Amino acid sequence: MNSTTHHPVKGTLSLYIAIGLFALVLVTLMFAAGLNGAPQQASDARTARVETNTLHIQEGFVTSVYVYGLVESPNASDLSFDSAGQVTAIFNEEGDWVEKGAVMATLDTERLRARQVELEASLARANADLTLANTTLSRVKTLVDKKLISSQQLDEANASQASAQAQVEEINATLASLTVDSDKTRLLAPFSGTVSARYVDEGGVLAAGTPLFTLTSKQAYQIRLAVPADMLSIFALGEIVSVELENGQLNGKVLQHLPIRNRQTRTIDVLVSVNAEDGLRPGDMAKVRGEKRHAETGTWLPVGALSNGLRGLWRVFVVNPQTQTLEGRAVEVLFTDGERAFVRGAIRDRQQFVVSGTHKLSPGQAVRVSSTSPVTTGTGQ
Repeated sequence: MNSTTHHPVKGTLSLYIAIGLFALVLVTLMFAAGLNGAPQQASDARTARVETNTLHIQEGFVTSVYVYGLVESPNASDLSFDSAGQVTAIFNEEGDWVEKGAVMATLDTERLRARQVELEASLARANADLTLANTTLSRVKTLVDKKLISSQQLDEANASQASAQAQVEEINATLASLTVDSDKTRLLAPFSGTVSARYVDEGGVLAAGTPLFTLTSKQAYQIRLAVPADMLSIFALGEIVSVELENGQLNGKVLQHLPIRNRQTRTIDVLVSVNAEDGLRPGDMAKVRGEKRHAETGTWLPVGALSNGLRGLWRVFVVNPQTQTLEGRAVEVLFTDGERAFVRGAIRDRQQFVVSGTHKLSPGQAVRVSSTSPVTTGTGQ
């Protein structure tokens, strides 16, 4: 009876012991596996793969600079009559090509013709008076020689003849002036060019000096650039510069530095001559490229190699070749074009620097160099 009662208890106890032993073995195996793998995982977490390049310290660097301007014609004039009158004819439209000396417009000449008729009548009368004065003077001289009249009458005859002569000369001068006024009722092209604007129509009554046309020459265009004073040396007189336009690129020659500074922009105008046959139009926007040389010593880096530093400086990571760890070096950015930066600071020639991903790194971190980028040689262009 007693043996039957204790048999189930022994079976249950054996089961518990077996389960405990199995759990103990399992925990032991897992712990052993963790000890073997943890150092390797921690080591992998501390060591980063980086891509590096070589620093090349250089004396000075060159950057591209651009200045902007407009294409203009050195011969562009607003044409007008120098006297008032009514426009009787317009011979040109906008866009027409006009040869030098061609008649472009005329004014009404009715009043001038009437004045001419009046003066011609006055001249005929003055010539008649002069003829009479000359005849009288001849007769008086004869009588004076014969002592039939006094010399006083000779003096009067001389004065009358001189007055008549002066009257004739005065009218002739007025007629010559009228001829000039008549010639000026025709507006002539002062040079060959294109009519770029027309402002009046036939029948309009104009005041003296009112513009009728704008005439633009195509013999030689030029570009007027607004250049800051500290960049004036870039555009030396006679230098060939590259001009970029909306529809292409061409070369121009620096003609002149104007001696006056613009009051509004504080820039100095530089004139660059270009070929007018290259599809240019006055008013086109132009961009001229030049090269500016800087004397600072430093090196070019991709902007991805920079991370935020202290006190307004930037930081670049270099690799210590003995320990294969990172060292942070403070640098100052002197110039950047958005992709690269020219920097100077606590760096040396031929050091290996990290090219990118610097925001994930920290000083003292162990690294493995996976590959090396091609050597960067910056020119600033």
